[in-house]
Amino acid sequence: MAASLAGKEIVFVTGNAKKLEEVQGPVLVEDTCLCFNALGGLPGPYIKWFLEKLKPEGLHQLLAGFEDKSAYALCTFALSTGDPSQPVRLFRGRTSGRIVVPRGCRDFGWDPCFQPDGYEQTYAEMPKAEKNTISHRFRALLELQKYFGSLTPPGASDDGQGSGEG
Repeated sequence: MAASLAGKEIVFVTGNAKKLEEVQGPVLVEDTCLCFNALGGLPGPYIKWFLEKLKPEGLHQLLAGFEDKSAYALCTFALSTGDPSQPVRLFRGRTSGRIVVPRGCRDFGWDPCFQPDGYEQTYAEMPKAEKNTISHRFRALLELQKYFGSLTPPGASDDGQGSGEG
């Protein structure tokens, strides 16, 4: 699937392995982790498979023998310019919370059992607009936005005076 943004073609791909080689241009990938402090950060990046087997109820039950129910959700965007000599830039967002008995809608992963710190609702119980202003993904996107906002657009003058054209 392809789209256009400011005259540049954007290619959407699935899976992350070897995509930089396939695309041979800029690549942005995202990964999300759910980390339980009592388990030393597990399930972490393996949350997809833990959730597939255990469902939200089982995630909560994993911590049954632990007093510490604290957890954090971590989202990382990795951006490569496509130039192997350039570093891959990472943009992270983290939301701390705790694992609770699942509550709310069951239509999005582990949302029913993650309750962010400072809230009485799980992600699943929150209105989407509210969740989207506090989530780990939102915070990572803010970091990415700051980075893109700091770039000088092509053709712009480096002296801060503009191009003088127009």
